[in-house]
Amino acid sequence: MLAYVFWHQRASNVTREEYQEKLVAFHQILQERQPQGFVGSLVLEMAQLPWMVEGSEVYEDWYLVENSAALDPLDNAAVTGICREPHHQVARLANNGTGGLYRLKEGTINLTQVAEMRFATWFSKPSGMSYDKLYEILHQRPYDQQGILWQRQMTMGPALEYCLHGSQKSLLAEEIKGVQVEVQAIFAPGR
Repeated sequence: MLAYVFWHQRASNVTREEYQEKLVAFHQILQERQPQGFVGSLVLEMAQLPWMVEGSEVYEDWYLVENSAALDPLDNAAVTGICREPHHQVARLANNGTGGLYRLKEGTINLTQVAEMRFATWFSKPSGMSYDKLYEILHQRPYDQQGILWQRQMTMGPALEYCLHGSQKSLLAEEIKGVQVEVQAIFAPGR
């Protein structure tokens, strides 16, 4: 499974409520459209991320797809047909957009469970550490801190190499010097 992740912020002249309303409306209509290979999407809100401009909350759209072949149908579906106007409405209100591509490395995707995420820990493999050692450290975490692990693909995107989503704080941020942020799901299917 892959995830196209899109980070964005609202323009300074737009209220948080209006922006979220348009953003959720777009994701709802995209769920109805169901492009080929599309599994679902969710939107997380957080106070700040190091690769985004300071001053406004950050939104993270996670578009989950079966494989890379599903990216073209998703890209087309998001801006045509019944999705066109909802997409354009939120796009006109957005600022500072950038994206990345991530592959599911560990964990399972249950969209209801994903909506209960409260923390995202972004990190890179420390210099000089092997991937085997990194995964050994990751597997030593208590079961309740396992979460869902994503790895950036083809170095695409401004964020760090890995993202660990979980329902509680992870000690990983301290061990590997990552960035941990509190997140709130503002859109998830079936919620």
